[in-house]
Amino acid sequence: MGQSSSTSRPVSFKPAAVISPSVSESEPRRSPAGLEPDSGDVGYDYTLNLPDECLACIFHSLSAADRKRSSLVCRRWLTIDGQSRHRLSLNAQSQLASAVPKLFSRFDAVTKLGLKCDRRSVSIGDDALIQISLKCRNLTRLKLRACRELTDLGMAVLAENCRSLQKFSCGSCSFGPKGMNALLENCALLEELSVKRLRGITDGAAPEPIGPGKAAASLKVICLKDIYNGQCFGPLISEAKNLRSLKLFRCSGDWDKLLELVSVRIDSLVEVHLERIQQWPKNVNCLGSSISMDGKRIE
Repeated sequence: MGQSSSTSRPVSFKPAAVISPSVSESEPRRSPAGLEPDSGDVGYDYTLNLPDECLACIFHSLSAADRKRSSLVCRRWLTIDGQSRHRLSLNAQSQLASAVPKLFSRFDAVTKLGLKCDRRSVSIGDDALIQISLKCRNLTRLKLRACRELTDLGMAVLAENCRSLQKFSCGSCSFGPKGMNALLENCALLEELSVKRLRGITDGAAPEPIGPGKAAASLKVICLKDIYNGQCFGPLISEAKNLRSLKLFRCSGDWDKLLELVSVRIDSLVEVHLERIQQWPKNVNCLGSSISMDGKRIE
């Protein structure tokens, strides 16, 4: 008698330290109906009790399609999905350029990026690539496919902005030795390099040598496919002191001198794969490593 009934105060959830919350710190999270978990109503959203990091872990276990659908549930899930997504693969047609600012404002934690364009379509150019490099300075892996509008200038700016690259792969691109040299000089942490049909190298009878650059000290895997005048990569290959795997597919020219030089300078090499080489090396056994020719391994 004379005592007022006590009312329960709403629980305030503190935002995560890593992922920015989608609601204000001063506002407690409530279900849409304003129900508490002990009310017995099935409409209560129990995910409101989960920290953002837990939801991010759940998103990582979902398939790409399920994750896209989940991001549309509410603004909080949309924000967490964007801030916890580290891998992104995009259609790199020219129309992508206008969407780059908003797209990478949402996905601001991307470290692995794939840019692939249809061979019959016009790809993004240097401007779009430069914008991406400014938004994704923590990139560790980059894959470019059929981005024929990219030039040495765009690659040079990318290399300056994304110095943490560890894996780089390109195919059917049109930049040349200058762009590749800029990448090797600025990305000192590069461990894997894969190059296929780099069209810029075919211009001129004597292309500019590629490498070695600062990346030569960290490179462990070099893979070259369908490259005309592939010997321009000689300085890079011969100076890659920690190289463990060298793969040459359908590369024209005489590789004898380079392979002999590799056998003298590189002790860490454990695998050499040669396939459909136009002119077979005369003495491949000088490498003293595991060698395979046309898919057949030679010990």
